[in-house]
Amino acid sequence: MLFSFQVIKELDLDKISQSSSPRMMERSADDTIDQGVVLNREHLKLFLAWSELPQTLSQFIEQNQKSLQEKKKGLFFTDSVLLPEIKKNDCKRVYCLQSKLNFPEIPSLLWRGLIGIEDYRFLDHAGVDPRSLLRALWHDIKVRRLEQGGSTLTQQLAKNLFYSNEKKFSRKIKEMIASTYIEAKFGKEEILQAYFNEVEWGSLQGIKIKGVATASLFYFQKPYSALTPFEASILISLLKGPYFYSPINRSERLKERVGIVFNKLKELNLFPHDATFWSDKKWNNWVSHLKSFSKKTSLRSLYLLSKKPRDQQVYANYILINEAETLNQKLKERYKNSDLAIKIIKIKLTEDKKEIEFNYYSKFERDLETAIKKEAHQVGSTLKPIIYGLLSGAGLSLDDEIETASVTLDLVSGQWSPRESHRDLPPKVTFREALIQSLNRPVIRAVKNFGFSEFEPLFNKSIPRLKKPLSEYPAQLLGSVELSIEELGNAFAQFLRNACWKGVGTEVLDALSDPLLTTIRFRVGDKLGQMNFFGKTGTSNNGYDNWFVGFDGRELLITWVGLEGDRTKNKEFKLYGSNSAFLVYKNYYENRGKLFNEMACQGQ
Repeated sequence: MLFSFQVIKELDLDKISQSSSPRMMERSADDTIDQGVVLNREHLKLFLAWSELPQTLSQFIEQNQKSLQEKKKGLFFTDSVLLPEIKKNDCKRVYCLQSKLNFPEIPSLLWRGLIGIEDYRFLDHAGVDPRSLLRALWHDIKVRRLEQGGSTLTQQLAKNLFYSNEKKFSRKIKEMIASTYIEAKFGKEEILQAYFNEVEWGSLQGIKIKGVATASLFYFQKPYSALTPFEASILISLLKGPYFYSPINRSERLKERVGIVFNKLKELNLFPHDATFWSDKKWNNWVSHLKSFSKKTSLRSLYLLSKKPRDQQVYANYILINEAETLNQKLKERYKNSDLAIKIIKIKLTEDKKEIEFNYYSKFERDLETAIKKEAHQVGSTLKPIIYGLLSGAGLSLDDEIETASVTLDLVSGQWSPRESHRDLPPKVTFREALIQSLNRPVIRAVKNFGFSEFEPLFNKSIPRLKKPLSEYPAQLLGSVELSIEELGNAFAQFLRNACWKGVGTEVLDALSDPLLTTIRFRVGDKLGQMNFFGKTGTSNNGYDNWFVGFDGRELLITWVGLEGDRTKNKEFKLYGSNSAFLVYKNYYENRGKLFNEMACQGQ
């Protein structure tokens, strides 16, 4: 009796009583797909399946047939469409997705099928089924080990919520006591509700699958309400052991079990008799698709989006995270065992204010605020527009010419001459050409001509970590200075607001607003190449720090891609802002569901 009391005292029954989650139907953000854009089907399909009003892509297309057209490259929106808000993630664990359902939302095929397969006397017993238990006990005695448990669904729930899979008689006894107590405290519907919300269905893309709503999304990329009889049979089959019957690693084993489950459910008249087993071709296609899907980043991206404030959980941010995650995965495959990372900050700029709308750090397990605000990286050539903007405000014209020949400065540490990556340069270029080509020597010569001591206080307002005197550390003008991504964002916000709304440095902004002329010209592509937007790449430390700063007249997006930790082990780590950080910007703007703003400074 005392042992039973102790077992019951240790139970956290809130896990059952709080196994449903209230729906958040009020929208907290404007998540509109603009008229005139094309969306990727797969991205939208997953987003819709994980929405508060889950629906299939086909249902969405039918519902909005007057507002979109199906094209080969995706869905073309002939009118703007408001997307539903995504689900709240109910899982408290790291790298886990869960959406709790109320019992009426769980398809009857699933819970009836589960009872028929796992515990057909579930509605009659009080937590423990004596007949099943005796049968299992007799079997275990014969084989002299714990092989069969005779567990009811309530016992399985108790094991999932409170105990491990360790095969000990003591654990089994605790499980039986807990099951009996659970049955006394809760109704059968509450127990089934908790079961379908709390049980784990394996993992995919490094994210734990908790609950049937998530399992449907992970395995079929559709909402639970749209499951077919055969798909439901697969999910019920996986409950026996999601890793033992893994469709990716044990597909034939799973197929055999699904056949048994499917036929049993058909015998129990739980679905129409004309429902058929998948053909070998359809089964193989599903397994092949799942293997490919498991290597993508969309589920991880949904998980990361779920950790953001509700007003940031919009489709555009889902695409931004997914593009960053996809690039990060590709780079890690290319540079194995490298401590790669990606950081992003998105800032809304108007004449009157600067507002950080979104930030991202690929290492979710580390502190985001520290990574964005405090951790500094060499900024490379990204500073050149800011420098030219300051000089322009002091009277420099981009049409003026400057020499490209070598320039040497006498420093306390010795003579210093900036290197130039470009060859065969003409003797002179305009400052506009020097800026567009991101030349080094013209920058140093221009500041030298202006006066290092006069330029230093102007520059220091934008660059908080500036080493002084600037005349002794001129390499900072070429990007040797280290800034956090937020500090660089603040510097560019100041430059862009001056250029956009105060007329200071406007010609610098214009010079870098044609992507077909700048350092991204070979990467921009046909679609984005037709647009005008401010863009500047930056690369330093032999490719260990790579940047792209982009601005469309409203939104400032800064991306850093680089190596953290020990950099001495990666001698061949060669990246550039154009083939890393810019790709996040490019793919985000092409797939986010918003029209691209032509480079024109906008008001409120």
